[in-house]
Amino acid sequence: MGAVTSALLAAATVASAGSQIIGGMRSRDEAGRQAALARQQSAEAAAETERLTTREVELERRDIADVRERQKIAFLASGVTLEGSPLLTLEETRKRGEENIEEIEKAGEARSRAQIQEGRITAQRAEASGRKALISGIVGGGQTLSRLA
Repeated sequence: MGAVTSALLAAATVASAGSQIIGGMRSRDEAGRQAALARQQSAEAAAETERLTTREVELERRDIADVRERQKIAFLASGVTLEGSPLLTLEETRKRGEENIEEIEKAGEARSRAQIQEGRITAQRAEASGRKALISGIVGGGQTLSRLA
Protein backbone atom coordinates (compact mmCIF):
# COMPACT_ATOMS: atom_id res chain seq x y z
CA MET A 1 0.00 0.00 0.00
CA GLY A 2 2.91 2.38 0.57
CA ALA A 3 4.11 2.08 -3.04
CA VAL A 4 0.61 2.67 -4.40
CA THR A 5 0.14 5.70 -2.16
CA SER A 6 3.51 7.07 -3.20
CA ALA A 7 2.69 6.54 -6.86
CA LEU A 8 -0.67 8.29 -6.43
CA LEU A 9 0.96 11.20 -4.62
CA ALA A 10 3.60 11.46 -7.33
CA ALA A 11 0.94 11.41 -10.05
CA ALA A 12 -1.07 14.06 -8.22
CA THR A 13 2.05 16.19 -7.83
CA VAL A 14 2.89 15.90 -11.53
CA ALA A 15 -0.73 16.70 -12.45
CA SER A 16 -0.69 19.73 -10.16
CA ALA A 17 2.58 20.96 -11.66
CA GLY A 18 1.23 20.44 -15.17
CA SER A 19 -1.93 22.28 -14.25
CA GLN A 20 0.08 25.26 -13.02
CA ILE A 21 2.14 25.37 -16.19
CA ILE A 22 -0.91 25.02 -18.45
CA GLY A 23 -2.70 27.72 -16.44
CA GLY A 24 0.25 30.05 -17.02
CA MET A 25 0.21 29.28 -20.73
CA ARG A 26 -3.52 29.94 -20.97
CA SER A 27 -3.12 33.22 -19.10
CA ARG A 28 -0.39 34.25 -21.51
CA ASP A 29 -2.57 33.34 -24.50
CA GLU A 30 -5.51 35.32 -23.10
CA ALA A 31 -3.23 38.28 -22.46
CA GLY A 32 -2.13 38.07 -26.10
CA ARG A 33 -5.75 38.19 -27.23
CA GLN A 34 -6.39 41.18 -24.96
CA ALA A 35 -3.31 42.93 -26.37
CA ALA A 36 -4.48 42.35 -29.94
CA LEU A 37 -7.94 43.66 -29.04
CA ALA A 38 -6.44 46.79 -27.45
CA ARG A 39 -4.41 47.46 -30.59
CA GLN A 40 -7.42 46.90 -32.83
CA GLN A 41 -9.69 49.14 -30.77
CA SER A 42 -7.14 51.94 -30.64
CA ALA A 43 -6.61 51.72 -34.40
CA GLU A 44 -10.37 51.93 -34.95
CA ALA A 45 -10.66 54.89 -32.57
CA ALA A 46 -7.79 56.66 -34.34
CA ALA A 47 -9.40 56.02 -37.74
CA GLU A 48 -12.68 57.47 -36.48
CA THR A 49 -10.85 60.50 -35.12
CA GLU A 50 -9.22 61.01 -38.51
CA ARG A 51 -12.60 60.70 -40.23
CA LEU A 52 -14.18 63.24 -37.89
CA THR A 53 -11.24 65.60 -38.30
CA THR A 54 -11.53 65.42 -42.08
CA ARG A 55 -15.25 66.16 -41.82
CA GLU A 56 -14.62 69.08 -39.47
CA VAL A 57 -12.04 70.50 -41.89
CA GLU A 58 -14.52 70.20 -44.78
CA LEU A 59 -17.17 72.05 -42.78
CA GLU A 60 -14.69 74.75 -41.79
CA ARG A 61 -13.66 75.22 -45.43
CA ARG A 62 -17.31 75.63 -46.40
CA ASP A 63 -17.90 78.11 -43.59
CA ILE A 64 -14.88 80.15 -44.64
CA ALA A 65 -16.05 80.19 -48.24
CA ASP A 66 -19.53 81.27 -47.13
CA VAL A 67 -18.16 84.09 -44.98
CA ARG A 68 -15.97 85.33 -47.82
CA GLU A 69 -18.89 85.23 -50.25
CA ARG A 70 -21.07 87.20 -47.82
CA GLN A 71 -18.27 89.73 -47.39
CA LYS A 72 -17.90 90.11 -51.17
CA ILE A 73 -21.64 90.54 -51.62
CA ALA A 74 -21.81 93.09 -48.79
CA PHE A 75 -18.94 95.10 -50.26
CA LEU A 76 -20.31 94.99 -53.80
CA ALA A 77 -23.86 95.78 -52.63
CA SER A 78 -22.60 98.88 -50.88
CA GLY A 79 -20.86 100.02 -54.06
CA VAL A 80 -17.33 99.29 -52.77
CA THR A 81 -14.84 97.68 -55.15
CA LEU A 82 -12.93 94.64 -54.03
CA GLU A 83 -9.62 96.51 -54.00
CA GLY A 84 -7.66 97.97 -51.12
CA SER A 85 -9.20 97.51 -47.66
CA PRO A 86 -12.00 95.17 -48.79
CA LEU A 87 -9.44 92.94 -50.48
CA LEU A 88 -7.34 92.98 -47.30
CA THR A 89 -10.42 92.03 -45.28
CA LEU A 90 -11.14 89.09 -47.58
CA GLU A 91 -7.51 87.97 -47.39
CA GLU A 92 -7.55 88.23 -43.59
CA THR A 93 -10.67 86.06 -43.50
CA ARG A 94 -8.95 83.48 -45.70
CA LYS A 95 -5.80 83.48 -43.52
CA ARG A 96 -7.75 83.09 -40.29
CA GLY A 97 -9.73 80.28 -41.86
CA GLU A 98 -6.57 78.47 -42.92
CA GLU A 99 -5.14 78.91 -39.40
CA ASN A 100 -8.33 77.41 -37.96
CA ILE A 101 -8.10 74.50 -40.35
CA GLU A 102 -4.46 73.93 -39.46
CA GLU A 103 -5.36 73.85 -35.75
CA ILE A 104 -8.21 71.42 -36.37
CA GLU A 105 -5.87 69.13 -38.30
CA LYS A 106 -3.14 69.31 -35.65
CA ALA A 107 -5.62 68.58 -32.86
CA GLY A 108 -7.06 65.63 -34.79
CA GLU A 109 -3.60 64.21 -35.49
CA ALA A 110 -2.64 64.58 -31.83
CA ARG A 111 -5.82 62.80 -30.68
CA SER A 112 -5.24 60.03 -33.19
CA ARG A 113 -1.61 59.53 -32.11
CA ALA A 114 -2.67 59.52 -28.45
CA GLN A 115 -5.28 56.85 -29.13
CA ILE A 116 -2.74 54.64 -30.90
CA GLN A 117 -0.22 55.16 -28.10
CA GLU A 118 -2.82 54.30 -25.47
CA GLY A 119 -3.59 51.08 -27.33
CA ARG A 120 0.09 50.18 -27.49
CA ILE A 121 0.57 50.80 -23.79
CA THR A 122 -2.50 48.74 -22.91
CA ALA A 123 -1.26 45.94 -25.17
CA GLN A 124 2.22 46.03 -23.65
CA ARG A 125 0.74 45.81 -20.15
CA ALA A 126 -1.44 42.87 -21.14
CA GLU A 127 1.53 41.09 -22.73
CA ALA A 128 3.70 41.73 -19.67
CA SER A 129 0.94 40.37 -17.45
CA GLY A 130 0.74 37.27 -19.65
CA ARG A 131 4.49 36.71 -19.48
CA LYS A 132 4.39 37.10 -15.71
CA ALA A 133 1.55 34.56 -15.46
CA LEU A 134 3.45 32.11 -17.66
CA ILE A 135 6.63 32.46 -15.63
CA SER A 136 4.64 32.12 -12.42
CA GLY A 137 3.02 28.94 -13.75
CA ILE A 138 6.36 27.45 -14.78
CA VAL A 139 8.04 28.38 -11.50
CA GLY A 140 5.08 27.11 -9.48
CA GLY A 141 5.03 23.87 -11.45
CA GLY A 142 8.77 23.47 -10.96
CA GLN A 143 8.44 24.04 -7.23
CA THR A 144 5.64 21.49 -7.05
CA LEU A 145 7.76 18.95 -8.93
CA SER A 146 10.78 19.64 -6.72
CA ARG A 147 8.78 18.23 -3.79
CA LEU A 148 9.01 14.82 -5.45
CA ALA A 149 12.74 14.77 -5.11
